Amino acid sequence: MKGLAYSTTAIFTSLTLLGMLFKVMHWPGAGIALVLGVAGISLIVIPIVSVYKYRRAN
Repeated sequence: MKGLAYSTTAIFTSLTLLGMLFKVMHWPGAGIALVLGVAGISLIVIPIVSVYKYRRAN
């Protein structure tokens, strides 16, 4: 569970930061990278990390 939480967080955070870089440099693909990164963080990473933290606390 810990590895899954860390790896998905790293992937979607990297995708979001890469999308920001592309947006600043006006390169193509920035919009889709930002959408996928932020959607992944909000729909996948936050629930996985929340479940991991809840299970670790109990």
